[in-house]
Amino acid sequence: MTRALHHQANLFVSRLDEQQRRWYCALESKRLGHGGEQLIARITGVSEKTIRRGRRELAAELAECPVGRIRHAGGGRPAAEVRDPELESTLERLLAPETAGNPQGRGKYKRSSLRQLSRRLAQGGHRASADTVGRLVRKLGYSPRVNARRKEAKSSPPERDAQFNYIDERKEEFLAKGEPVISVDTKKKS
Repeated sequence: MTRALHHQANLFVSRLDEQQRRWYCALESKRLGHGGEQLIARITGVSEKTIRRGRRELAAELAECPVGRIRHAGGGRPAAEVRDPELESTLERLLAPETAGNPQGRGKYKRSSLRQLSRRLAQGGHRASADTVGRLVRKLGYSPRVNARRKEAKSSPPERDAQFNYIDERKEEFLAKGEPVISVDTKKKS
């Protein structure tokens, strides 16, 4: 009987967020009285220190606990670009030679996947997951998805990358001379 009750309590506790878990354990320990904190800690695996914190918060009628959040503002680890201030500018430099625009819209596209960009950043000493790279790519105004032509290019000949590099080199030459660069998007008609 006791084992089944403990199993149900642990099942219930596993579905709660960290605040709710702390408060539930605090209520149960208070209900049990003397030795309740140790018993609830042993049953649920929640530390006695956490249960005591829950009891203090409940005694204060949750006055210090933020509504609609689990943690206080500023909680959690700092964003990757805060820890590494050069990350965003390095990513922008990686994207510059492979940027393509959508002639019908204002979106910018890239040729590399988020994982490829993450690996290239790591090679340069800037650690960032593909998710972080995706967030930064959106912040820089790029679509996080690989351009559709890039997906088609997997079946294209290997010279295609050389073509892109050639175009990028010519573009840089013209920009260095202060001359305009015009991009023309054409479709092959069969």
